[in-house]
Amino acid sequence: MEETLTLIEKTAFLKGVDLFAAVPSEVLAQLADRTIEMHFEAGKVIFREGEANRGLYIIVDGLVEIRKGRALDGVRGPGVGFGELALPEGEPHQITAVATLDTHALNVSTEAFFETMIDFPEVAVSLVRVLATHIGEMTQRLHDLEGKIAHLNAALKDAGAEAPMYQSGAFRRPESS
Repeated sequence: MEETLTLIEKTAFLKGVDLFAAVPSEVLAQLADRTIEMHFEAGKVIFREGEANRGLYIIVDGLVEIRKGRALDGVRGPGVGFGELALPEGEPHQITAVATLDTHALNVSTEAFFETMIDFPEVAVSLVRVLATHIGEMTQRLHDLEGKIAHLNAALKDAGAEAPMYQSGAFRRPESS
């Protein structure tokens, strides 16, 4: 039998999600009331690239793989959301989400989530803080990768070799002068 969470349980769950930890419980109850519980068996495709966007999912229990084409983009577990908030409702997904374990999630439409942010700016502020943190982390990772690439290019140059250049979807040897 599938679990059915009460409004209080949904609210308590959302309060435990990092994104919503600083949001007052009364506000989270309003958001919780706008969610729909969904259950996916292991192996079930939640949505595919090209299918219509149905909003934000927050994992209560389980594990979901996020894929872009054949590449694994990431794995999401309990308390973590996935979906494409940048897409308007009904626009085609750019990613595929697959439940890798039996997964229980809350789904809120993009429209309902944005209405919640308008009605309760605390939710929008919390989202901005989380996104700013992620942007900072991604910027640091990019900086670290650029440093490693520079180090590898210097090592190749010291060894008398030239690194291939990536251009237009393919690696090419640098042209000699």
